Amino acid sequence: MVEKKRKVLSPNELNPFQALLLLLVGIDNKPVKGRTWLQKEMFLIVNNIEGLGELSQYEPHHYGPYSELIEVQLENLKSYGLISENKEITLTREGKLLFQELLKMSPPELLELISEIKKDLNDLSQDELLAYIYFTFPEMTKESRVVDKIRKKRVNLAISLYKKGKISLSKAAEIAGKPLPEFMRLLRQRKMKIPLSY
Repeated sequence: MVEKKRKVLSPNELNPFQALLLLLVGIDNKPVKGRTWLQKEMFLIVNNIEGLGELSQYEPHHYGPYSELIEVQLENLKSYGLISENKEITLTREGKLLFQELLKMSPPELLELISEIKKDLNDLSQDELLAYIYFTFPEMTKESRVVDKIRKKRVNLAISLYKKGKISLSKAAEIAGKPLPEFMRLLRQRKMKIPLSY
């Protein structure tokens, strides 16, 4: 049986969400860790782009912010042979070629935003990722199945995020649900260095 040849897409045929997904998966030459990471990274990206936040239709779900639209666009890109998924999400050979074209057309500030968000979130554990998102966007936890589990670990998760240099001291205290002086005391008890200015 002769395999039907896939249509080769040009950057102009992609919708904004497909273009952002390709940029996110391709940027910094590292795969996206999985769908939970992809959903949360895209959530932060679209909320930093005027007009796209609402269009992306993110809503509270079992693991925090989730967009069915993003899920559908991901599946479309897979069916076009541009993205491959085996737990981690990567670009195919065709996807890499299209990504290179998108890179040339994209404003540097957009690429910087995507790269920064991916670097910040992509190497977090799932619990660290959810703690960061849940306590930054509490309105997105309404349907969460794991929010209680994350809440119980929030102090340790905040310390871990701070230790990794992912968040500031004041953000870590916010995620831990502690006043800053109390959080600093906790860090001292754990023999962790605290900057003089914060």
